[in-house]
Amino acid sequence: MKRKIVISTILVLGFLLRLFTLIQLSSTPFYNPVLMDKHDQKTFHSWAQSIMKHPVYVDGDAFYMAPLYAYFLALLYTISGSSIFFAGFFQALMDTLTIFIIYLLGKKVKDEETGIIAAFLYAFYQTIILYSVTILSDGLITFLNILFIFTLYIALEKKKFVAWFLCGIVFGFAALAKPTILAFVPFIIVGLWLWPYKEIIIPCSSETRLVQLFKVLLLGGMGCAMIILPVTLRNFAVSGKLVLICTNGPVNWQIGNSSDSTGLFFYPQGNLLHPTQLDFWILLFRKFILFFNSYEWPQNLSIYIARDIIPALKFGFVKFGFITSLGVIGILLAAKNRKNFLFVSFTIVQIMWVILFFITDRYRFPAVACLTVTAAFLIRYVMEELRNKKLIKPLSLLFLAGLWAYIFGWRPGPSFEDMYRRIFAKLSKANIVYNLQTKNNTLAEKIAKDYEKILPYDPDSHFFLACVYAQKGEIENAEKQLSITLEINPDHILAKEFLSQLRKKSH
Repeated sequence: MKRKIVISTILVLGFLLRLFTLIQLSSTPFYNPVLMDKHDQKTFHSWAQSIMKHPVYVDGDAFYMAPLYAYFLALLYTISGSSIFFAGFFQALMDTLTIFIIYLLGKKVKDEETGIIAAFLYAFYQTIILYSVTILSDGLITFLNILFIFTLYIALEKKKFVAWFLCGIVFGFAALAKPTILAFVPFIIVGLWLWPYKEIIIPCSSETRLVQLFKVLLLGGMGCAMIILPVTLRNFAVSGKLVLICTNGPVNWQIGNSSDSTGLFFYPQGNLLHPTQLDFWILLFRKFILFFNSYEWPQNLSIYIARDIIPALKFGFVKFGFITSLGVIGILLAAKNRKNFLFVSFTIVQIMWVILFFITDRYRFPAVACLTVTAAFLIRYVMEELRNKKLIKPLSLLFLAGLWAYIFGWRPGPSFEDMYRRIFAKLSKANIVYNLQTKNNTLAEKIAKDYEKILPYDPDSHFFLACVYAQKGEIENAEKQLSITLEINPDHILAKEFLSQLRKKSH
């Protein structure tokens, strides 16, 4: 009974934290996708609008990106009248369900206490809280990936044809959300072959493991094909191209594996590296370091800026470095049990596909969700050992985890973070202008004040705040902000002209 109360409390708090984040996000420059040029938020929003007009034809070409989230968003828009808030609210509910599935998965991998700890870590993981309520695909991708590995264990437990078929369906949806999950197929085959119990499907009293394996792969494959094949046929019908799901795989490979690639999201100009070249492996090692680094490498959103203007995020106190330092050691412990091979290999695949392409905070989410379970596995193991008055091994493991956190705890230089401040400034300006034009002075003032708070030495932050005050009729405050603008940049022409106009009017 106590455990049910604990997990229920975690779920309620996790949902409320996401809901409050959504409410506060709605008054920031990161909320309205229409104003987010060159961001995936605007891409998904526009894509969903196109789907609502032409569900099959869309833009008349094969899908460039994995299409499931755009269709999912189109469905939410259809239900709600294109409400961005409703989409975020539904995604908050979905991510709360992810918390619960992680709890159930922890029970499968070890025990209920492990599941509770894992659910707690994910519920309060700061970065996923933010992304889960934005117009981005990462919450759906994480949900479907975790749902798949959970349904795989359920199928092994139930040993029924329908369970394997449903598992394949979930796998198909996960592939439509992010095709990289297809890299797990070989590990499914190996994991089922190594499964420590005799039966993986019924009836199988006289069947060999090879026959059983063939049956479950056939059933799962049928379920998967039923979901993916319509997309493949649609791509061919509208474009004449035979594209399984989408076409951006080579582009992302180029971003992460060219001679001048940084390992992060920057479009390269150099030649594509080949695995036979030493530079390919040096770059791969660099991406390994970047993946496990505790810094949240931004793409589309910066958690470091967002948490300064969204107070609810401060309650998301779990960080990437904490989860991975414990989770990596936990993988080694979990791997000792053969029944955990599927989960451990799934976790490793989630890590490796990111490293093989390029590193961003949002690409790491499915791996983080898995690592919360292995981190909980380690915490649970240490607790058990300490209860049994054993000190050397648990303390040694915690020391290794701490050493890992120290090694990967460095941050990038200020120039990297300045780039995302400039992006924030650009988004802020677009939102302020839009809200002033639509007479939403309250929201314009909130965004302008946040802009000035984050970038007080940017003269434009004071200039745009002055524009807001002027529209509200607060001329004295407007003149004060214009004066600050000119103190920072005496050559700010617009500020000079605006201040002169205001003083003429006041006199």
